[in-house]
Amino acid sequence: MKKLLVALACVSSLSFAAEYDPVRGEMLSLSCFSCHGTNGKSVAVTPYIAGMGKTTLYQILLEYKNGKRTGTMMPQHTKGFSDEELMQVAHYFSTIKR
Repeated sequence: MKKLLVALACVSSLSFAAEYDPVRGEMLSLSCFSCHGTNGKSVAVTPYIAGMGKTTLYQILLEYKNGKRTGTMMPQHTKGFSDEELMQVAHYFSTIKR
């Protein structure tokens, strides 16, 4: 029974373990605005990321960072962020209405 509780505690801590800080999330996301538009509402060919699910966006950002997804600027850009910072960015964009 103890092993089950420990396993559940570990699994539940994996999903966005860090506390979301709206101010930090917004500040970190400012570097995204030049390509993805203000608040992620792109009007160009770059993806519209406002309102995207935080888990989906976080996984995409990690894939760029870890070289599992290719792109022109994103792989290099994401390497400048910690995983926790990428989570803050993903959470921030998930709060914006499409």
